[in-house]
This record gives sequence, C-alpha cells and structure tokens, in this order.
Amino acid sequence: MKPETKAKNVKPRIERNPKKKGNSTLIIAAVAVILLAAIAYAVMSGNSQPQETKKTAVSLKEVRAQIDAEYGKKGSGTNTPAVRDDYVPVLAPRKADKLPDYVLTNAMTLQAYKYVTEHPEVAEQIPCYCGCGQHGSEASDGRPHRFLRDCFINDKGEYDNHASFCDVCIGEAVKAMKSLPDGIPKPGASAVENPGTPVTQTPDLSGLELPDNFKSLSDGLKLVPQGITWAYFANLKQGTGIEQESMEPVDFYGVPIVGMLNSEYQGGSWIELHDVGKTNANVRSNAGSTTDNILYTRPFIFDSKDKTSSVTALIKDASNNTSAFNSFSSVLEKVDDENAGFAKVNTSAPSFADMSYFGLVRSGNDITGEIAFRITDNTTVPLAKYNELKNSSSTRGFKSYEVKKENNILVIRMTSNLDNVIKEATQSYGIVI
Repeated sequence: MKPETKAKNVKPRIERNPKKKGNSTLIIAAVAVILLAAIAYAVMSGNSQPQETKKTAVSLKEVRAQIDAEYGKKGSGTNTPAVRDDYVPVLAPRKADKLPDYVLTNAMTLQAYKYVTEHPEVAEQIPCYCGCGQHGSEASDGRPHRFLRDCFINDKGEYDNHASFCDVCIGEAVKAMKSLPDGIPKPGASAVENPGTPVTQTPDLSGLELPDNFKSLSDGLKLVPQGITWAYFANLKQGTGIEQESMEPVDFYGVPIVGMLNSEYQGGSWIELHDVGKTNANVRSNAGSTTDNILYTRPFIFDSKDKTSSVTALIKDASNNTSAFNSFSSVLEKVDDENAGFAKVNTSAPSFADMSYFGLVRSGNDITGEIAFRITDNTTVPLAKYNELKNSSSTRGFKSYEVKKENNILVIRMTSNLDNVIKEATQSYGIVI
C-alpha cells in the first residue's frame, strides 16, 4: 500500500518487469510474448491483486498538491493552470483498447497509459516535472508540454513514447491512478450509482489488541531500519476517522488489519508492518516474486525482499541503534503519537526544517491535530504567520490552538472536527497526509 511518495501518502504494489533489448532464443521470445499478453489482459480487464484495489476518497486538488510536493523537487514543471471543478478536457476520454507495443514493456507503464487515456480530465490538470515543459517531444512536434497528459498522448489522440522511458511521467500517473482510480467523481455520485466503489464498513474489533511492541508510530519505527523518507502508523481502534482508508483492505488477509506501519525508502524499497489484533490468525500470505509476507512474526512483515532480514532482526531485538526511530526521536518525544489513530513522519518539510510530523488524536467528539517540525534555520521560521493562524482560530471553528517552539522543535496543536484539522494542516502548513 504505497503514496507515493509519500503523502501518505495509501499504495498498491506493482512489480516492475525490467525492459530488455537484444536477440533472444525463440523459446524465450515466445515466453516473453505470453507473459506480456497476460499482463496486458490483467490490466486491460481491470483485474488486480487485493492490495491494488484500495481507493481513497480524495479530491484532485489534494492529489495535485501531493504530486507537486513529491515531484516538484525533481525538475521544473509544465505551465499547468490550477485545478478547476468544471474542467472539460481538451482530449475526450476513450477506452484504452488499442495501445502501442512500447506500452507493454511492464505492468506499471501499461497501467499509466491506460489510465491517462481513459481519464484525461485528471492528467490534463496535473503538471509534469520531468522537464518536458521546456523541450516537448516528437508527438508534440517539439512544442513544450502543457500538462502530464501530453507526455502520453497528444491532442490528436496519437500516443507518445516519451512517458514510456520516463519514471517521473509514469510515477505521477500511477500516483493519480491510485488516489482517483475512477477519475474525478461526478457530483452527487454514490455507491449505488457506482457499484465498483467499495463501501467502508467498520469491522468488529472487540477482543482484538495490538502487541506491546506495536502500538504507535514510535513503536513501529523501532522495528524498521534507518533511511526512510516517510512513514505512517494507523491504529484502527483509535477511531479518528481516517485509519481504515490508510490500511490494506480487509480482503488482503481475510481479516481486518488493526494496526499498520507503512514506510518507504529512497530507491523504491518499502516496508509495511501489519497486526490483526491476535496471535493465532489463520491468514493467507501475499508474498510475490519481489515481495515477502512473513506471518510468523508479530506484527506481520510485508516488504520488498531487500528489507526482510533487517526487519526480522529488529523485531527479535529492537534495542539496537539501527532502527529508523533514532532519526525522528527528537520530534516524537514532543508529540502524543502513542494515542494517535494516524501519525506520520516525513523528510519532506518546509525550507526551515528537515522533517515534519502530523498526528490525529481522538478528543471526545473532536479531533486534536498535532503538527511538528524539526527546525534547521531559525531565521526563516514564519512564527508570525503561525501565530496569526492561532489568533484567528476560534473564528475558524477551532476549540483550541497552540503554537509552541522549544529549542529546535516547533509544535502546533489544534482541536476541531476532522475536516477542519486536515484542511488546516494541508493548506496552512503544507503537510502531505
């Protein structure tokens, strides 16, 4: 379950098949054709593994903000206007039933081209950060690209191979697809009108408890190695309102996941830790050719194979100094992640800091949101702006609002309803959830 970047950031696992060139034997060629055909059939028919069916109720504006935050550092973006609710795409959507051969190089590329073809209303409102806004491509006759859709298909409906060679283009499209698998929701659409949209039901958690080594973000970070770019922890029993959408779906194991850590490393490696609230759980493995799913530990391990040995060692002995917790402890010691239903650390932060924290804690019928930054440049911290937000908080629906700076740690706490807290965190503080 990977955002990409982060943002929480809820992510499916798509295993890349490496692109190969050169001569091969007839048998290998035949096998390759069969495999590619199988991939194409699975993607085009909409079949996917359970972990690839997760849908998150977010808006295109939020998705774009996440992409801007993650990919904006990779290069200059296209000159794409702001998201509009009434936007009509230049290129009409169509079924992606006839795609060029170069799209079939791997499953991720195929999914990206299919999604952009069928949902130009999304791809035309997302900038691309690969630099194509300066140089364009062959299908655009060398004209600078205007938005992400130009990287895949031009206004005439002609496909462009530009995106098939670009990790940025494919990554942005897949991130949008994960967050908005059905494109932009139509006003008034409901689960009845869209039978493919899963209906979220609160599972019965009575009798289920997380183990002592896995009850918070701090606990989870002690079980994974150093080097993460972001990680979040969700505890379904806290009931803040967003935990379940941050979990793998129930059909992942056949039973609800009560607690989950999701983390990502530079280079594409990742680790998820899952706990179903009991020791003797008859669950099935989701291991694959490049993934492990270890079920004899508690919590369970679901990760890219290169991380398995490190995680199992830390679960056996979390007292050593090789865990990710040490990189974030100075901030986590200042916040209440132990009672958070959702808590996230991220190395993506404002220019005055090198990391950020966001947490949600149930407070009666309200939600307390905590934001924290580890400051690296005291001279550029916008304390005046943050205090203005505090002073106007009561008129904006907040019951309490605190801005506190202690040495190099800045903590903001606010209490209101869930929507108000999330809006404040994302729009006023640049938090990527």
